[in-house]
Amino acid sequence: MRKRRLLVIFGVVGLAVVGTFIALLLRSSGDAAAPQVHGGSLTLVAEAKRKQLPDLTGPTLIPPPAKLSLDASAGRPAFIDVWASWCIPCREEAPVLARLWRDYRDRMRFLGIDIEDTRHDARAFVRRFGLGYPSIFDDKAAMATKLGFFGLPTAYLVDARGRIAAKLIGKQTEAKLRLALQALVRDSSSRNAWPAAPSM
Repeated sequence: MRKRRLLVIFGVVGLAVVGTFIALLLRSSGDAAAPQVHGGSLTLVAEAKRKQLPDLTGPTLIPPPAKLSLDASAGRPAFIDVWASWCIPCREEAPVLARLWRDYRDRMRFLGIDIEDTRHDARAFVRRFGLGYPSIFDDKAAMATKLGFFGLPTAYLVDARGRIAAKLIGKQTEAKLRLALQALVRDSSSRNAWPAAPSM
């Protein structure tokens, strides 16, 4: 009886530890880069609080080219997604990202950062979900650590001046992601930071 009681206690404690760990991975970090949603609009981080994007250069998941680099001075906004093929929320979000890339690729740059993965599994993931944008293969999570990622997936919205305008932690709804990208497009257009597409 005593042995059984000890097993039950250890089991409960183990579940509590696992639950706490998962909650830490998925909870909001309280980061200043968390965007605010009000009704049908999303507010990016105030300009004065935006941090400069660190240098992101690493091997390409699917060459060519051999290396990828996100040039913060390119004058175009960017959407950066930190993901892994073994991440279940990443799999659930991937079809949404594929659609968003098709809809917004002419207005901003998309870049993935695949962490702690194998090339074989990551490439299969890209093919399966039709992710048309390139990814850095970051097997040691060095690039993601530079960004200060918090669990998977984590997305970053980068303004046309190369500053982080928002961080989205965890799987997002398509509606929220569209609000975020629309806000980023408006933010960049209002500053005339990059030329608008010619009218037809």
